Amino acid sequence: MDRLADSRPFYRSLEPLLIWQALPRPADWSAVFGRRAPLLLEIGVGNGEFLAREAAANPARDHVGIEMRWASIKRSLRNVAKSGAAGNVRFVLDDAKPVLERLFAPRSLERVVVLFPCPWRKSQHERLRLFHRDFCELVNSRLVDGGEALLVTDWTPYHDWTMAQLPGTGFAVESRLIDPTFATKYERKWLAQGRRQFHEVRMVKRDHRDVPVLEDRTVNPPHLAACDLDRLVPEDEFGATTITFKELVRDRERHVAMVRAVIVEPPLTQQLWITVARDAHGAWWVVPARGCQMVPTAGLQRALERVAEAARASVAPAA
Repeated sequence: MDRLADSRPFYRSLEPLLIWQALPRPADWSAVFGRRAPLLLEIGVGNGEFLAREAAANPARDHVGIEMRWASIKRSLRNVAKSGAAGNVRFVLDDAKPVLERLFAPRSLERVVVLFPCPWRKSQHERLRLFHRDFCELVNSRLVDGGEALLVTDWTPYHDWTMAQLPGTGFAVESRLIDPTFATKYERKWLAQGRRQFHEVRMVKRDHRDVPVLEDRTVNPPHLAACDLDRLVPEDEFGATTITFKELVRDRERHVAMVRAVIVEPPLTQQLWITVARDAHGAWWVVPARGCQMVPTAGLQRALERVAEAARASVAPAA
């Protein structure tokens, strides 16, 4: 195989991939898909095999898949393209909770499916599990009345933990052992290890839980009289939020600097560049770099302010 062939992307088209940060809150899914249709969501699509089959078998429904790993999104794009179902499928690359909070209106989803989520087996990682009570209520709020959420797991302790989270979240819950059904990567993995049954938790919405769409914060870019970032502190914490400044690049002749920031506001993690630049009138501004996809949060505002503070502390304002 020649070097050009080796460099070709694994996927066939990026068209089903949404840059979700640019969408309205909540998203207008009829505009996204170009029609009004029942909307289904899969969280953690893996290779996209199940979603591709479901979308191909149900062309009158629209399907959204959320996945955190780019490698999985690439494989999912390819599998959906091979199935011929790309027209009624969209993918979102990010963590499920912030996306569900912002993009989906209350009572907008017919069904939510989660197959073999990471169980986070260690007790110190339990906080990272998906089906905490507040997440169950969020899913409930986004489902239509009578809508269904389906969870399948191979690990009994995760099943038992999830069942303990569900009382009082507005669902009628049914749990049972099922045979292999979904033909996904992880189901095949567990079968190869000798497992023959899995836990299915079926949640049908009976009572509505009111969780409003999370509004984005208005981010105000700081204005500086002068700029030098030599005193930028590498890390900052407030509450559960951690901000780490990884790299600094500067072009003094062009009066531009860029700082790479990692902003962790559980469960949301953002990595982006912050630009410090001088405008035509000689004023300095601190803004997210053009082209970066970001969610305007309190953590982002804090990161911008920290960069501005470093600049103000380094150089006295011009007279």
